[in-house]
Amino acid sequence: MIIIDLTPNTRFSLTLPLRQCRLSECYTHSTLCWEDIRMKKKIFLVLLLTITFGVFADEYELQNVPIDYIGTYIPVEMEKYLKEYMAYEKALQKCHKSNYDILILKDNICYSQERFGDGHAVKSENFERWSFNTKENEKYIIDENKKVYRRITDNNDECYEIYARVVLSILFSDAMHNKNIKVEGSKITIYGEEYEFDISPFYIADDEVLYMSGRILKIDGVSANLYGTESTGKWAVKRTDEIIQTVPLFYWDDSNYPEIDLEKYKTSKKDLKLLRNLVYAKHGYHFKSEELNNIFSEFDWYAVNLNFSEDDFSSKEKELLKRIKKYESKLK
Repeated sequence: MIIIDLTPNTRFSLTLPLRQCRLSECYTHSTLCWEDIRMKKKIFLVLLLTITFGVFADEYELQNVPIDYIGTYIPVEMEKYLKEYMAYEKALQKCHKSNYDILILKDNICYSQERFGDGHAVKSENFERWSFNTKENEKYIIDENKKVYRRITDNNDECYEIYARVVLSILFSDAMHNKNIKVEGSKITIYGEEYEFDISPFYIADDEVLYMSGRILKIDGVSANLYGTESTGKWAVKRTDEIIQTVPLFYWDDSNYPEIDLEKYKTSKKDLKLLRNLVYAKHGYHFKSEELNNIFSEFDWYAVNLNFSEDDFSSKEKELLKRIKKYESKLK
């Protein structure tokens, strides 16, 4: 009897009966003729492949996938960390510890990735512990560890490009309103130069936004700089001192305006000046300074208001200006 262990819980046995056969005019009760050996090998291989395929198919083949939930999903925590850190590599590293990096759900299988360098399928036993939810017309998956994922598209053919676009839409949330910056899928155009964002992570510093087309984008106060790079390993790069492009007012958390965290800007005269004039720009002030006029004119939300008045400032805006002037006075 031959016994083959396929998995810890699966055992396959094949019994080869002893029989009388002819081999060079010799008869033996314990020796199989070569024809019989070849035939039994073929049978054995067919059975082995059939059983092996069945074992692995059952392990990853999904049953009762809700059709309405087919699509590509991003971890909700990934979106949270991107907004918190404004750094792709740092957010991915943090999220990867307890989440699938991505879920690509099809009608009978679900694929994922290990830091977008090693693809794999989700085991059916894990899938059976998932739940599905719809909230405010958004589709969500709750996995076996109670981690939540939001559907970003029902089109799995462009799943990675759409994932990249979601990431970039968060990291460039304020900058995308700059007329000189355009995000299309995984491509970013910055002042006429096009860059490609690769979702496969490169090992860059935690305070750097992302790596794209041989460049590193790093936030510097409310603005950002695009730096040159040099390789330090197969998947690792570091920025050089060469600044390729400066992006003014790259990020100031506009979604929470005018509640801006001034602590990280309080030691920079340049940043405080931009934030102080940001309040005026939001109300359409026509700047006499050519520098300020050029900066704010780049944004699609800026329009000159001929009836501008400081009386239109909200109480929170007035409080913000008061705090900015206080910090500025300490730097004189």
